[in-house]
Amino acid sequence: MATTSPTSQLDATLATLQGGLNKITDAASADLAGWLKTLHGNADLADVAQELQRLHDAIAHNQHGTIADSLSALSEQTKQAAVTATPDSQSRLYQLSDVLKQAAGQVGA
Repeated sequence: MATTSPTSQLDATLATLQGGLNKITDAASADLAGWLKTLHGNADLADVAQELQRLHDAIAHNQHGTIADSLSALSEQTKQAAVTATPDSQSRLYQLSDVLKQAAGQVGA
């Protein structure tokens, strides 16, 4: 099985999120599982991995309030990660942060 690069994962996640909340629900489990695998063992991003697991669980249990809170937290964590990211990932991470914030607003509305 081929390993997906983090940059490819960022692009795929952005495409999923930009497709609207219905598409997010359909693709969320696979995307979250991929990110959890990518972040496994990365001490610097352990908080992000923990929040991704929280989001995964909230989606599985259809907990809209928790989903919105988790998306908002991930938006902030992603923005913080962008500050020290490589130049090729930085703009994608800022874009992902914005999309996560918008999604949190849609779910929480």
